[in-house]
Amino acid sequence: MIDFVYSSVYDELFTSMKRKKYSGKQYLEMEKFSALMQSFWEKEGKKIKSEIEKVSGLKFRYKIRCFIVKNMDFNAISFPFTLKYNKNIETIKGILIHELIHVLLKDNKKILDLIRKKFNYEDYDFKVHFPVLLIQRKVIENLYGKSYFLKVLQQEKDIDELGYEWDRVNQHYNKFDKGIVNFLQNAVK
Repeated sequence: MIDFVYSSVYDELFTSMKRKKYSGKQYLEMEKFSALMQSFWEKEGKKIKSEIEKVSGLKFRYKIRCFIVKNMDFNAISFPFTLKYNKNIETIKGILIHELIHVLLKDNKKILDLIRKKFNYEDYDFKVHFPVLLIQRKVIENLYGKSYFLKVLQQEKDIDELGYEWDRVNQHYNKFDKGIVNFLQNAVK
């Protein structure tokens, strides 16, 4: 379902934006990292994909390409799906789940309409992240347990845009079981 692709041109662009020097060593390091991510996905991907689909009540409709880069200001970007190098695979799992949920939700017009309707006066970041974070928490707890989720939560609460969103998500979380459309239609007032 995911192809992890190293694009030297994309990586070189981000590297120069960070005012760093791109090298052949970096190319080799990122090729190895891409292979590591593909191997990780072959072992863990099926259960991650299935759990995201089960919890969200939605299905991935197409194969996803994830670009790998070494230097970037963010840990990941959803569109185009891009993942920044990180030695810690435990950290990457949480980031990957978060971004995959973004990818899944971005084409779902019904969810986008419900979010606009229910949270009309909230800012853009909240509208984008509220359903993502609800699904993310349930998926992570189901797959890796509450203690792993708390580590992810701590990392994400340190990101300015997500602290407020996590507080609001956690207020609604006990009402969320599965099926984000049904939840948004019926549980969120």
